[in-house]
Amino acid sequence: MGLTLAAQLSDVSVLDPLGGLLLDEVSIPVLPGEALAICGPTGGGKTTVLRLLSGLIRPTGGQVRVQGVDLATLGYEARRRMHLRVALVFEDGGFWSTRTVFENVALPLLYHRPAEAEAKVREVAAELELEGHLDQPGAALTATARRRAMLARALVLEPELLLFDDPQQGLLPREARVLSSAIERRRKERGMTVVYADHDGKLGPFACDHRVFLEGGRLVDRLSRLLSRHDREDFERGLPRDSLLGDTPESAS
Repeated sequence: MGLTLAAQLSDVSVLDPLGGLLLDEVSIPVLPGEALAICGPTGGGKTTVLRLLSGLIRPTGGQVRVQGVDLATLGYEARRRMHLRVALVFEDGGFWSTRTVFENVALPLLYHRPAEAEAKVREVAAELELEGHLDQPGAALTATARRRAMLARALVLEPELLLFDDPQQGLLPREARVLSSAIERRRKERGMTVVYADHDGKLGPFACDHRVFLEGGRLVDRLSRLLSRHDREDFERGLPRDSLLGDTPESAS
């Protein structure tokens, strides 16, 4: 029996409501337990991939699977169960400014496992340095504290797949390390899979096993992307290919 992927896009295309092409026959496998970065410029299709994997939108063509299951085949109850296993963190993410931070973080538990809410919220809040904010309204948080709170809300259900849009947005290095440490602990202890959407793949403290690049809704190979940023004449005169094919994000800058 072959390996069941944590998630997979197979020849997926997505049109926007006006008929514009957001993704064009994109195929991306996500291995269990890996951290994958979907990289590329604004409008390239990164966030669309996260929306597909979370089940927020459906593809116009192709297939989206999570843990081997085609999301298009799920009924209401099966979709509800899937939401216990998949968590999504957007830049703002529907954070309630008039509710307390505790209520914001506890939201998924209140729907699915209310008896666990008190203990679990406080546990994750301590890990993400939010203990002193739990009784504050969401509107009182700084942008970086809100970022931590949105990750806390995603982690309280201990998801098997975490989808994180622009993880370093607005964070100082120390703040980014707090978030990355919480994510990496779950990867090591529970085998959580992570898919990041990031502009250039320079994820700083956020560990990344693989990167793929999207531009204009299409996957682009790494060599072509790098060559577009280097002098082709130098390459053609014999620049070693290995100097362009390294796996560190800095080689793409």
